[in-house]
Amino acid sequence: MADEKSIIVKTKEGVVEAIQGTGDVTNALLGFVSGALVTALKETKLVGNEAGSFIKDTIVGSVKGIADVGQEVSSAAKGVIVGVVTGTKDIAESTLDTVGKSVSTLIHTTSEVGGDLAQTAKGAMEGTIVAAKDLGVSVTEAITQASTSIIYGGKQVGSELASTAKETIIGAAQAAKEVGEKTIETMSHTAGAVVKATADLGGDVGSTVKGSMVGTLQGAKDVGETILDAVSGTASSMIKSTAQVGGDLAITAKNAVAGAIAGAKEIGVDTTEAASTAASSALKAAGDVSANAGKQVRDAVTGTIDGVKVVIKEPFK
Repeated sequence: MADEKSIIVKTKEGVVEAIQGTGDVTNALLGFVSGALVTALKETKLVGNEAGSFIKDTIVGSVKGIADVGQEVSSAAKGVIVGVVTGTKDIAESTLDTVGKSVSTLIHTTSEVGGDLAQTAKGAMEGTIVAAKDLGVSVTEAITQASTSIIYGGKQVGSELASTAKETIIGAAQAAKEVGEKTIETMSHTAGAVVKATADLGGDVGSTVKGSMVGTLQGAKDVGETILDAVSGTASSMIKSTAQVGGDLAITAKNAVAGAIAGAKEIGVDTTEAASTAASSALKAAGDVSANAGKQVRDAVTGTIDGVKVVIKEPFK
């Protein structure tokens, strides 16, 4: 096996050549990374930890190559993830494990080269969903794996979780539309997974909840989904995820409403309707957990939040 330095250097040089040969950075990376891994892993017959190290070094070399040609890593993150998962499908013990480790390496290396972490998270989620769909792997399980790696990696390198969460949800929306998945369900599941990962790792859940909801509104607008349906699904999913990890439902509910208001302002829709939908859906989801949970959420979302009077829609149907 070649030493670690030579793998990174050779990959970096190959990526520079691939990018310079085409204007399509994403597909250039996808083709190069996938092809390089297939060839190398078949020739060397690496398995287990050795294969894992080789894959990691290939990602590191790819990111360094992207940076060397003056491209933003985020513009090629999708291609890198799809390339790795596709290139290792015949030797990987677990596609989901490959997704998690690849996304984590991508986030860390992006930080090292000074790339945009939030936008890279967006591309990584896009790549995860596309690769999972292509290989017939559970998209929801892949999303959970990638979300954990994005939040864990982001927390380690000090990224701003609200922005990271926002862009991750937008990436999920765009990828879902591309591969024919249900967009609202995909965004909702991604938001829930991001919140759960944040809580599990001791991060700022309130910030993640707000960012995820802003991303939901933007993502829904980008792909032509009904805004309020998306808000409702995401609020419900985040409450359920918070309950699963024993988190503070009041914090999640209030920040879901705050995120709906902020997101509505960003895309130019009615803030009162967005706030009402988020609050009502959060309350319904909390009520399904327990009466006490419902009371906590009702208290948290009753009144005025960020200058908007919140009106809860009842009875629930």
